[in-house]
Amino acid sequence: MAEKAGQLNVTVLIPAYNPDEKLLALLPRLKERFARIVLVNDGSTSGTEIFTRAAAYVETILVHEQNRGKGAALKTGFAYIGDGSDVITADADGQHTPEDIAKVAEALKTHREGLVLGVRSFSGKVPFRSRFGNTWTRWLFFLMTGLMVRDTQTGLRGIPSGLIGRVASIPGDRYEYEMAMLADARHHDEKPLQIPIETIYIEENATSHFNPLLDTIRIYRRLLQFCLSSVLSFLIDNGIFAALIWVLSEKETPRRNDILVSIVVARVISSHFNYLYNRYVVFRDRTRLSKRHHSYYGYFGLVLVILCASYALTEGCSALLDVKGVAITVVKIVADVVLFLVSYLVQKKFIFKSK
Repeated sequence: MAEKAGQLNVTVLIPAYNPDEKLLALLPRLKERFARIVLVNDGSTSGTEIFTRAAAYVETILVHEQNRGKGAALKTGFAYIGDGSDVITADADGQHTPEDIAKVAEALKTHREGLVLGVRSFSGKVPFRSRFGNTWTRWLFFLMTGLMVRDTQTGLRGIPSGLIGRVASIPGDRYEYEMAMLADARHHDEKPLQIPIETIYIEENATSHFNPLLDTIRIYRRLLQFCLSSVLSFLIDNGIFAALIWVLSEKETPRRNDILVSIVVARVISSHFNYLYNRYVVFRDRTRLSKRHHSYYGYFGLVLVILCASYALTEGCSALLDVKGVAITVVKIVADVVLFLVSYLVQKKFIFKSK
């Protein structure tokens, strides 16, 4: 007889909030394959009878008196299970089949130093919000972490026992926790192993508790704040640059001098605004400047490097394309967009880095 997944040292962890009959349809089939199933009732206000009927198929049902979020529910499950068992997290809405969960369990046998992810292909009939959300978050996630995860929103994840303590300590209580878990995977000894699974959307994914707007803002809050900081600095920088270019062009000074003077004055003003905003709002560095002077020097060292790169790109491209006057501002904008991501990554990883 073939070895059942339930004979492996694996626990299936399912967080549930206001579940319906789809959870009950899943559990008996999971019970055939897995010996341990842990269910977390994350403060559900409906579907209480579902939990009563589910008790026959699970080892235990952990309860939050109030809804605390998916991340908090997963952490409650991790705390109960401990690090003596591999864990597979699965959703309660029927989007993960027992066969696909078993695939992840099988992969965990050999993939011991990283996550195992069940990833959907997003082919065929997929709700627009799911297809769009996964596409842009996949590429944004790649730019931020260097990891290309084909399905950043997957809830089907295999976690080796040796990583349970690590993932349980990651900050976050709601959907941002799952994204933070993926981001932390770049520090694991092995990259996430991605296992293709079936793409299932029931009732156009209407039962999903993921709010595309609010939860996306929560997930990418720091990057969005950085974008706002950059937009404001962009407006200050290019407004001053365009004004100075206009004044100097009227005096018929050499183009190279126009660009150099304008870009330096504009960048000095906008960069001080940007530093203070990023330090206190984006990266929340509340220490006194006298104690964290290295962040100031590091930031303005970066500003100098970016400024030189911006000047070289702006002057070189405007000369190559024979662009003159205020139109040079357009060339500078394109150059600064290219340098935007470099600036974010350096600030995040080195200048305002934190645990």
